[in-house]
Amino acid sequence: MKRSLRREAGAGDTGPEGTTAAAGSGGVAGGDAVFRDFVAGSPEAIFVMDAGAGRFVEANGAAARLMGCASRERLVGSHPVDWSPERQPDGRDSGEAVAGWLGTAVGGGGSRFEWLARRATGELLPLEVTVTPVGMGGRAVLVLVARDISERKRAEHALRDSQSVLASIADNISEAMYRSDAEHRLIIVNRAFLELFGYDAMDALGGQPIAALHAEEAVWRELIEQLEREGAYGQKEVEFVRKGGGHFWGLASARVVREPRTGAVAYHVGAITDITERRRAAAEIRRLYATLERRIAERTAELSTSEASLRALVDHAPEAIVVYDAELGHFVHGNENALRLYGVTREVFATLGPLDVSPAHQPDGSLSEEAARERMEETLAGGAPVFEWTHRHTSGRLIPCEVRLIRLPAEGRRLLRASITDNSERHRRERIQQATYRISEAVHTADDLESLYERIHEIVGGLMPARNFYLALVEPEHERIWFPYYRDEFNQETPAPRPLDTGLTGAVVRSGRPVRLGAEAQARQVREGDRLVLGDPSGVRYVESGRRAAIWLGVPLKFQGRILGVMAVQDYHHPEAYGEEEERILTFVAGQTALAIERKRSERELRESEQKFRALFEASSQGVMLHDTEKYLEVNPATLRIMGYPDAADLIGRHPAETSPPTQPDGRDSAVVAREYIARCMETGHARFDWVARSGRGVDVPLEVILTRVTMGGRQIIQAVINDISERKRAEAELRRALQHEKEMGALKSNFVSMVSHEFRTPLGIIMSSAGILEKYFDRLDPGERREQLESIQRSTRRMGDLMEQVLLLSRLDAARMGFAPTPLDLAGFFRVLTDEVHSVTSRRCPIELRVDALPARARADEGLLRHIFTNLLTNAVKYSEAGQSVEFSVVREGAEAVCTVRDHGIGIPEADREWLFRAFHRGRNVGQRSGTGLGLVIVQRCLEIHGGRLELESAVGAGTAMTVRLPVFSEREE
Repeated sequence: MKRSLRREAGAGDTGPEGTTAAAGSGGVAGGDAVFRDFVAGSPEAIFVMDAGAGRFVEANGAAARLMGCASRERLVGSHPVDWSPERQPDGRDSGEAVAGWLGTAVGGGGSRFEWLARRATGELLPLEVTVTPVGMGGRAVLVLVARDISERKRAEHALRDSQSVLASIADNISEAMYRSDAEHRLIIVNRAFLELFGYDAMDALGGQPIAALHAEEAVWRELIEQLEREGAYGQKEVEFVRKGGGHFWGLASARVVREPRTGAVAYHVGAITDITERRRAAAEIRRLYATLERRIAERTAELSTSEASLRALVDHAPEAIVVYDAELGHFVHGNENALRLYGVTREVFATLGPLDVSPAHQPDGSLSEEAARERMEETLAGGAPVFEWTHRHTSGRLIPCEVRLIRLPAEGRRLLRASITDNSERHRRERIQQATYRISEAVHTADDLESLYERIHEIVGGLMPARNFYLALVEPEHERIWFPYYRDEFNQETPAPRPLDTGLTGAVVRSGRPVRLGAEAQARQVREGDRLVLGDPSGVRYVESGRRAAIWLGVPLKFQGRILGVMAVQDYHHPEAYGEEEERILTFVAGQTALAIERKRSERELRESEQKFRALFEASSQGVMLHDTEKYLEVNPATLRIMGYPDAADLIGRHPAETSPPTQPDGRDSAVVAREYIARCMETGHARFDWVARSGRGVDVPLEVILTRVTMGGRQIIQAVINDISERKRAEAELRRALQHEKEMGALKSNFVSMVSHEFRTPLGIIMSSAGILEKYFDRLDPGERREQLESIQRSTRRMGDLMEQVLLLSRLDAARMGFAPTPLDLAGFFRVLTDEVHSVTSRRCPIELRVDALPARARADEGLLRHIFTNLLTNAVKYSEAGQSVEFSVVREGAEAVCTVRDHGIGIPEADREWLFRAFHRGRNVGQRSGTGLGLVIVQRCLEIHGGRLELESAVGAGTAMTVRLPVFSEREE
């Protein structure tokens, strides 16, 4: 499907690597100007797509930046598939997914969806895309607005990661607990929640809005408004719907959890307690009370006779009931529950009023005196207020209660009856629920252990009496226990307080179990210096610390079966402060704290290890790079020096093939070879090879590369160590050149010997023959014949002399003993003289036609080098032409150059011999019996190199040869 969509996009669509628009596709430029300006100026990433062709016809700068492109033109003409991985997170082929949302957008008038894109750098990027079809220029186009949702995705992953922790916490709590997302859809529920609503598993509830579980939508709306306005609601009696349609009443509370950095709503948490039976009982009681109150109103005259039975009913009521006389200012009656609530006897109770059993202030900050007066005035005026109130036990303990007030009918008296329900247990459950989530948040958000300790102290102090809280950590290597955190309300003036229960701490460490000490049992105390060591920690103990009773609860800090230390709390007021529930809560807190301590220790060790690695990494003289299969991840300074880049950013994010020439020395494609070595390293664990990289200055650098597979951050990557082997390569090249030169010298020696043996034998034979003739027949020869023999000897001698001169000249050129000494020279006159000399030396075998165009009076040239160059060229032209054929020699000026062409109509040079023409002692295979050494053109080439000129050759077998010499001998300004 993906390939077919690419074909539909048009032949011009080349995707991210080379995007071009399909022919005739057009763009927004042809449409409405206002719309075009809007797209270009929008800070949102906007793409405009041809609905028919399925490719982008326009994109703004924000879209280019989002996709990591240098310019928006790279997007125009491409297809969405070109910017996507092969498959989307839901497993669908990206091509099929594109076709799906195209159909939805065109047919349904627009769509919104999430998409996983691939940026130009190869990085995967989650997007939220809104597609809107519009008409433009007579055709249908789709406007796509894309937003980066990476942060949202990371938050979703973080939420999912914490689900298991929250589930384990929530499943141990009897209340029905849940978490819902920002849209109030259920994400997590505990076992009690499933049982309460009649479901077997979360699958039946997952993603369902919690509103569907409420019996009345209006009530749900009010709760949501309060939640959004105040961030929480609590103790709301709400009617819910079970699976199957049954209804029940629950006591509901919820709060908003926000993102720490952005303040956005992350999720909601809540709890529901089934109060159906309680409401039924309360309704029944209210019905009975209503009936009773009607009877009291109807039968006031019979009150005295029914007082005994009424008192019995009040005394046995499930809640505390008191009667207050507003005129006398104290209670006149209270049942047994009321006496227990306040912790007083009936005699003392008769002397008390509401303010005597209340703290000075209520939890909302209001004065108890003013609040009580307002409630009583409302009741005396005929109201029946129901409100939350905090009472105080004689021990000082505060008791949260729910109070219902009514006025009792009594002739001439102002009597108020209060029904009081103790809400301590309900409030305690709420605190535990809130603290559970606060602990989970603190463990994951604390910056360091000290701040974690302080937050846990605050949380624990809200759950149970914990005036003294400390953590003791075990150091097995030192066989000691130390206290990183210690708070004591009675020792705040001590700079470094030392806890007096080291023995208890050691008992917890040894046993690995919680230890509680209370006031019911006796303790054996043994003073040992500054420490108080207790006996057998089993059972319950009561410890005297100074002048106060210290009730102690310690639990082990365990991580994967190891005991890291002890968490302990102490109270100095309540002998019954710590029970089974407190032990369970503190054990949970200790488990979470141990997890955080181990995590922080691991982070510290990781930082230290990373610092050591970083020091080695930065100080290494070898280049070290870390990369995956796609790109460089990190490089050290030595790499930048070797590779010739000024900054690490120039390399990070690039593929090794991008910092290399297109091909390696063996001719293979660098990208293909790089992938092969990377695959070999990932498979076998290592690879070693030579590589040619291209530096930031464009210079090729030979490298020795050692690849090693390593694990970092839970994934396998590659560590590459590189060494610059330029010197080694130069030495190898020099050695190869020396070997080649040695071979050439051997061949040259062989050719020289062959040439000398051939070229010297013939003239020597002629000399010997002529000398013999002269010696034997001198008297018989006429003067003409004698002269002929002498001329033969002279020609042969000159031939041998010329040969030796050429060899010596070549030797001087190879030894660089011939310099460049330009002098002012009349170039036209020089060539005329030289032509005459060659014409004479060759015995006028071929006419030489010299044509010199108008040249400057003076040129700067080395006359000796020019003589060697053109003597050889003209002599060769004559030698390889038939007698009588003309040789053309032309000289013209082109700018600063003198262009000299020697053209003959001789035998020409075979194609197969041309690459060897400038090798010493090599001659063309068609020269026949013509004499020669094969050194002439070698001398011409070396002299031209010294003079800064160049030679151009044109030749055809049987049609002649043209040698063109270009010499820089004129000044550009000289005419």
